[in-house]
Amino acid sequence: MKTITFIFLLLSAAGSINAQDVDQVIEKTLAHYQNMESFYAEFEQTMCDEVQGICCTYTGKIYFLKPNFFRMEMDDPRQVYVGDSVSLWIYLPEKKHAIRQSLGEVPFQINPDHFLLNYSDRFIAAISNENNDSYEILLNPKRETDIYDHIMIVITKQDHKITAITICDQAGSENTFHFNKIEINKKISKKKFQFEPPGGTQVDEY
Repeated sequence: MKTITFIFLLLSAAGSINAQDVDQVIEKTLAHYQNMESFYAEFEQTMCDEVQGICCTYTGKIYFLKPNFFRMEMDDPRQVYVGDSVSLWIYLPEKKHAIRQSLGEVPFQINPDHFLLNYSDRFIAAISNENNDSYEILLNPKRETDIYDHIMIVITKQDHKITAITICDQAGSENTFHFNKIEINKKISKKKFQFEPPGGTQVDEY
């Protein structure tokens, strides 16, 4: 009986340490982004549709300037997204087409620590994987949502940068952003976030 009790205490303690580790990792990550005024990164986005059994990969660059200015450039097909938390321009140069629409908030891939802010109010967090270089944090929502089933965030051990975010939906499809060449507080001109449709562009507004 004493042996069983001892093992139970060890397992309980291990669970407590793991939970504490998750909190510490997230706390250090948020501290890393706390003084962020601008953000730049190159990215690779992979979208996998479980139902159709296909994956598509895109590459591009992200620019973010506080409080809410952002620009995302995708390489192939060429697309440009420019906006803030109020409106968004989507420009398709090959089609000479631009769309302007309302926007409720800055997209998560522009503001990488978005899901970690006040995470304990919205998610149950756990370290789902760990290697010599990084942690993978699993976020399961406390309340069911149609937007995602769970979220996975990869954080480096050395400097607590977010290098990947995966959004998984109820159907099993995944949308993953891998970030590289990350620069925090890179000097970015405000002109980068100004957009005027070139002449001859068809403009639609929603």
